[in-house]
Amino acid sequence: MGFSTFFSKQARKPSGLFGRLIMSAIFDRGNAFLNGFMFEALAVQKDDRILEIGCGTGRMIGEMAKSAKRGYVEGIDFSDEMVAIARRKNCRSIANGQVQITEGDIDTHDYERGCFDKVCSVNTIYFWSRPEHTTGRIANVLVPGGMVVLAFEDIEQLRSRKLSAEVFRLYEVEEVRTLLIEAGFSGDIDIFTRKRGKLLFHCVVAKTPCA
Repeated sequence: MGFSTFFSKQARKPSGLFGRLIMSAIFDRGNAFLNGFMFEALAVQKDDRILEIGCGTGRMIGEMAKSAKRGYVEGIDFSDEMVAIARRKNCRSIANGQVQITEGDIDTHDYERGCFDKVCSVNTIYFWSRPEHTTGRIANVLVPGGMVVLAFEDIEQLRSRKLSAEVFRLYEVEEVRTLLIEAGFSGDIDIFTRKRGKLLFHCVVAKTPCA
């Protein structure tokens, strides 16, 4: 296995010593700007019930929990290494019942319909094996009028990194819009783009139809 494929697979699902030590640091540092961008777009309220898909080390779970003081925040990740780190980082909030970190996959986990006000995810859309199913699942767990924020890097800069096409599925912004509309989200979708140096980052914000 070449390093490009190895790294791409670790980005999707960190594992072993490399995942625990190297990928966790890359996630925290490399995603810091995009995490902040996503957090701003999410506009967390005190009573929000929020799900983060692919919560990684749980850094954003802690930030969201600080703002959702009367709410509930859950992270789901299918990497046992990341789940262990996220649980350690958020142990106090987990102990008081405000936070839960679940090892699992949004595609198959047994969530009740309409159990979250907001869903968010940073840099995971590339790894969804069934994107139409995943966006449908997101719509299902949201309340009427609920919000999803998907944050990701611009397709051109990802192409320049020569990532494994077997692991990464890259998206134009309009493709993400179409995915969400086809999943039942309102057609009134906001797309925000932010530049950092020469790099471009996007947040796509959509809502489920109100009842």
